[in-house]
Amino acid sequence: MKPIRLTVAGLHSFREKQTIEFEKLCEGGLFGIFGPTGSGKSSILDAMTLALYGNVERAANNTHGIMNHAENELSVSFTFELANANGKKRYTVERSFKRSDELRVKTAASRLIEEGTERVVLADKAREVDERIKQLLGLEMKDFTRAVVLPQGKFAEFLSLKGVERRQMLQRLFNLERYGDELNKKLKARLTKATAKLETIRAEQTGLGDASKETVDEQKRQLSALERELEQQQLRLQQINERYEREKQLWQWQKEKEYVKHQLEMCRQEEEMIVHLEQKQKQAEKAERLLPYVQQYEQAKREVEKWTNELETMEKQLYIARQQYEQATEAYRLIRAKKNEEEPKWLQKKEQLLQAQQLLERMKQIEREIDEMNKQIEHIAAKEEQAKQAFEQLSDLYERALEKQKRLKEEWQQKQVDAQVKERMYRAYEEKKDIQTLDQLLQETKEEWRQKQARYDQLVQMENAHVRQWENLKKKEHEHFRRIEMFYHRICECEGQLEKLLYKIKQKQKLAEQERIRHAASMLAVTLEDGSPCPVCGSIHHPAPAQPPSSHTGEQQLAEWAEWFEQAQALVQPFQALKMQFQQLAEMMMQEEQQPFTISHIEKAKKEMESEQNCSIAEQLHHLSVEIKALHQDYLQCREDTNDILKQRKMLETRRQDVLHQQAALEQEINERIEKYAERERVREEKLKKWLETYHDLSFETIEQMMKQLQDAEKEAQSLQERIEKSVRFLEEKSAEREKLKEQWQQLAREKTECSTLRQMKQQQHQEYERVLPISIHWRELQHSLAEIEQQLLQLQKQEEEAYEKWAHSQRQYQMLEANQQAAQLALSESEKRFEQTHAEWSEQLERSEFATNDEIRQALLTTEEKTIISNKVAQYREKWLKWQNEWQRLTEIMNGAEIKEEQWLETERLRLEEEEKMTELIKRTASTKAKVEELIEKHARFQELERQRVDVERLVNQYRELQNVLRGNSFVEFIAEEQLIHVTRDASERLGALTRQRYAIEVDSEGGFIIRDDANGGVRRPVTTLSGGETFLTSLSLALALSAQIQLRGEYPLQFFFLDEGFGTLDGELLDVVISALERLQSNDMAIGVISHVQELRVRLPKRLIVEPAEPSGRGTRVTLEVM
Repeated sequence: MKPIRLTVAGLHSFREKQTIEFEKLCEGGLFGIFGPTGSGKSSILDAMTLALYGNVERAANNTHGIMNHAENELSVSFTFELANANGKKRYTVERSFKRSDELRVKTAASRLIEEGTERVVLADKAREVDERIKQLLGLEMKDFTRAVVLPQGKFAEFLSLKGVERRQMLQRLFNLERYGDELNKKLKARLTKATAKLETIRAEQTGLGDASKETVDEQKRQLSALERELEQQQLRLQQINERYEREKQLWQWQKEKEYVKHQLEMCRQEEEMIVHLEQKQKQAEKAERLLPYVQQYEQAKREVEKWTNELETMEKQLYIARQQYEQATEAYRLIRAKKNEEEPKWLQKKEQLLQAQQLLERMKQIEREIDEMNKQIEHIAAKEEQAKQAFEQLSDLYERALEKQKRLKEEWQQKQVDAQVKERMYRAYEEKKDIQTLDQLLQETKEEWRQKQARYDQLVQMENAHVRQWENLKKKEHEHFRRIEMFYHRICECEGQLEKLLYKIKQKQKLAEQERIRHAASMLAVTLEDGSPCPVCGSIHHPAPAQPPSSHTGEQQLAEWAEWFEQAQALVQPFQALKMQFQQLAEMMMQEEQQPFTISHIEKAKKEMESEQNCSIAEQLHHLSVEIKALHQDYLQCREDTNDILKQRKMLETRRQDVLHQQAALEQEINERIEKYAERERVREEKLKKWLETYHDLSFETIEQMMKQLQDAEKEAQSLQERIEKSVRFLEEKSAEREKLKEQWQQLAREKTECSTLRQMKQQQHQEYERVLPISIHWRELQHSLAEIEQQLLQLQKQEEEAYEKWAHSQRQYQMLEANQQAAQLALSESEKRFEQTHAEWSEQLERSEFATNDEIRQALLTTEEKTIISNKVAQYREKWLKWQNEWQRLTEIMNGAEIKEEQWLETERLRLEEEEKMTELIKRTASTKAKVEELIEKHARFQELERQRVDVERLVNQYRELQNVLRGNSFVEFIAEEQLIHVTRDASERLGALTRQRYAIEVDSEGGFIIRDDANGGVRRPVTTLSGGETFLTSLSLALALSAQIQLRGEYPLQFFFLDEGFGTLDGELLDVVISALERLQSNDMAIGVISHVQELRVRLPKRLIVEPAEPSGRGTRVTLEVM
C-alpha cells in the first residue's frame, strides 16, 4: 500500500481545504512532517484513518470533537495505491461529515472509487465503504495504527501486546483467518455435510426394501418363461402376417384396376372436345404467321400520313423564323454602333472623378490621424503627471516602512525564550500527556473488562437454558423411543397373527383335499359291479366300497382358499421390511438413549391372537392389509420425528459447545484485562512519580497553562518573525516599484515629444493636398456624378447584350427549323418507299392464304393465355390417357389372372388382429417382469454401492471429528502466528542491534510475549517494561519496522510506507543520529518512512519536508507546504 494524495478540510485545526501530495513526498523514501506543538501534525494521520475507517482513534467515541469549532462541515479524501505481481490499482476514499452539536458529527457522504481510465464507484454508503476497505487492506483500524501508523502514545502498547488481543491482531496482519476461524467454519460445514450424507445413505438403504439375490433370481426365471412364450407367439404372428401381406397386396391391385378402368372411360368421353381444340390451335398458328405482314403494311401507311402533315407545318414555321432573323440582325448592328460612339467619353470622365475621390479620401484620413494624435498627446501628459505623483508617494511610504521594520526587530529581540527552558517545558508537557493517555487507557480497559464480564454472565445464563433444553429433549427422546417400541411390538403381533392365519389356511386346504379324494373314491364305487375289476386296484371283489362323504367342498371354495393363501403370503415380506425399518429407527435412538429394546413379542402375540379366532379369514386379511398401511404411515412419521430429534440434539450440542468455548475464551480475556489494568495502573503511578521528581519546580495541575503561555510567547515571536520577513519582502518590492515608476515617467516624456513631431508632419501633408485639389469639387457631388456615369455605362452594356441575345436566339431557331424541314422531307420519301414495298408483300401473302380479309386473320388469333390453356388441356389429356393405359397394362400383367374374394380378405384381417392382441399382452407382461427384474438389480447394486459409500463416509466423519478436536481453541492459529512472530522478532533484533550498537536484542518468551536480551550485560533477559523511554522507542521502532516489512495486505499487497509520530524528543543527539542513519538506509527497501516531530535536528537532516503552519486564533486554519532540499 502506497499513499498518493490526502485532502482534508474542517478536521481539528484544519479549516481551509489542504492537499498533501504524498507521491512527491515518498519519492526519496524518507521524509519529515514538521511543525510546532499543536500545529496539526498528528491530525494528518487522523485524517488518513478517518478517510479509511471513518474513525479517529484518539478521539472520544472515535468521532467526538474532531470538527474544527469554527466549521460546520468536515471532508477528507485519501488516494492510495495497491501493487502486487498482477499490477497496480489506485483507489480514492472520500468521506464528509456535518455537525450535529458541539461535539458530535454525523456522516453526510461516503464513497470508494477505483481510479483508471474511468472512475468506478465501488461503494457509496458508509457501512459498504468500511467493509470494502477491510476487504482490500485486511486490517482493522487498530491493526492499521499499530502496524502502519504509530501515533503518539502507542509505542508501549504496541510492544506489550499479549494474549487473545495479540493473536487476533497477528491473525489479521498475516492473513491467518484461513487457518483459524475460517478453517474451523469450513471443517464444521464439511462435518455437517458428511453427517447429513451418512444419514441420507442409511435412510436410502432402508427404503430400498427386499432386494436380495434370491428374489432377483426368481424374477429372472419368470422372465425367461415369458420370453420363450413370446418367441412362439412371434413365430405364429409372423406366419399370419406373411399371409396377410400377400392377400392385402392382391386386394389393393383389384381396387386399383377398377379405378383405372373408370378413368379410361372418362378419357374417351373427352376426346371430341380435344380434337376441336387442336383444330382451333392450328388456325391460330396460321393467322400468327400472316400477322407480321398486316402490321408492317398498316405501320407504313401511318408513317406516310404522319410525315406529310409534319412537312406542311414545318414549311410555315420556317418562313416566319426567316423574317424574325433578318429583323434581329439589323437591330443588333444599330446598338453596337451607338455603344462604340458614346462609351469612350463616359470612361474618360469617370477616370478624372476617381482621381479626385482618392485625394479627398486621403485628406480625410490625415484629418482623423491628426485628431487621434491630439488625444494621445493629452493622454500621455495626464499619465506623466500621475507617474510623477505616484513616485513621490511611494518614496514617502518606503521611508516609513524602513522605520517600522527597525521597531519590529527590537520587539522580536525582547520576545525570545531560552532554548533550554523551552525544551524542558515541552518534555514536561509531553510526559504529562503520556500519563493522561494512560488514564484514558485505564478507563477503556475497565470498560472492556465490564463488557466482557457482562457477556460472560449472559453466557452463563445461556448455558443454564441449554441444560433445561437438554433435559426437555431427553424426555422427548424417551417418549419417542417408547412410541417406536410400541409400533415394533404391534408389527410383531401382526406377524404372529399372519403366521397363525397361514397355518389355518393350510389346514383347511389339506382337509379339503382329503374330502375331494374321498368324493372321487365314492364316485368310482358307484360304478363298481361284481366280477368287474376295480379301475384302481384291479380286484374283482368289492367287499367294502367307499361311501360318499357327509359334506363336499367345491372347486370355488378351493380357489378362494388358494387366493387367500397368496394374499397372506404377500403380506409376510412387507411386515418383515417394516419391522426392520422400525428396528433401525430404534437403534438410531439407542445410540444416545441407552435403553433396552425388547423383542419378546412372539409369545405375547400368540397369547393376544385368541381374540381374532372368531373373525373370518377374509376379514382377518383385510384387517392385516389395513394395519400394514397404517403402520407404514406411522413409520414415515416416526422417521421424520427421529430426524428432527437428532437434528435438535446435534444443534443443541453444537450451541452448548460454542457457549462453553466462548466462556473459556471470555474468562481468559477477562483475566488478561485485569492483568492489563493492573500493569497500566502501575506504569501510570511510576510515570507520575518520575514526573514529580524530575519537574519538582513545575506544577502538574497548571503545566498546561504554563505551556499555553510559552506557546503564546512563541506564537508572538513567530508572528513578529513573519512580520519582519514580510517587511523585508515589502521593502524590496517597494524599492523595485519606485525604480519602475521613475522609468515609466521618463518614457512618457519621450513618447509625448515623438507624437508632437509626427502631428506637425501630418498637418503639412494635408495642406499640400488642399493646393492640388480643385476648390469647386465637393464629396457628395463627386459621388453623384460617378453614379450617373456608371448608370450610363451599364445601360449601354445591357442594351448591347439584349440585342445580341435576340439575334443569337433567332439565328438558332431559324437554323433548327431549316434542318428539321430537310429531315422531314427525307423521312417522307423513305416512308413512301416502305409503304409500296409492304403493300406488295401483303397482297401476295393474302392471295396464298385461306383468309379473305384482315379482320378474319385477327379473329383467328389467340392470346398467349388462351394458347397456354389449350396446349395444357391437350397435353394433360394425352398424358392422362397414356398414364391410365400403361397402368391398366401393368396391373393386368402383375395380377396374372389372380383374384380374391372380400370374405376371404376380411377373415385374414380378423385373424391377424387376434394374434397381434395376444402378442401385445405378452409384450406387456414381459416388459413388466423385465422392469421388475431391472429394478431389483438396480436396487441390489444400489444397496451394495450405498454400503461402500456408508463405510467411506463414516470413516470421513470420524476423521473430521478427530480434526475438529485437534483444531479446537485456535491452537493451530497460535502456532502459525508464533512462527510468524519469531521471524519478525529476528528481523527486529537485527534492526535494534544496529540502533543500539549491538547492546539489545528482542526475543519471544514461552507465552508469546516480548522480552529484551541485554547483550551488554552477558545476555540477561528482562521484561520490556524495564526499558527507559528512549530504549522503549528504539525497541518499538525496530519491531514496528520489521512487522511492516513482513505484512502483506490481504496476503498479496506489500506495505510501502510507515509513519512515526513520537519519541524523538527522548533521544540524545548521538542516538538520534544513529536512528536517522538507520532510517535513511531503509530507502533502498521500497519503503517510504514519514517522521513526525518538532525536533530541529531532524528537520535539518531530512531532504524532503512537509511544513505544518499552525492555525491562527479565530482566523485561518492549519496550512501545509512542501520543502525540498
